Amino acid sequence: MSLANCKSCGRLFVRQKSEHCDACRERNERDYFTMRNFLKANPRSTVLDIHEKTGIPLSKVLEMRKESFAPYGH
Repeated sequence: MSLANCKSCGRLFVRQKSEHCDACRERNERDYFTMRNFLKANPRSTVLDIHEKTGIPLSKVLEMRKESFAPYGH
């Protein structure tokens, strides 16, 4: 364990495994499941559709897609 700054918000936290503090990690997980469930119900959605319909910031949708967190087939 060591001190680190959160990759998302910059807060100082005790790093164990994640690069994110607990609050950001929980938000990331919530956004991931929201996006996954939306894409299961709407498989032909665009990145913009996901952003507009779920409220997940566009930058976050693109980041999850880039990092292959998103079950995105396009």
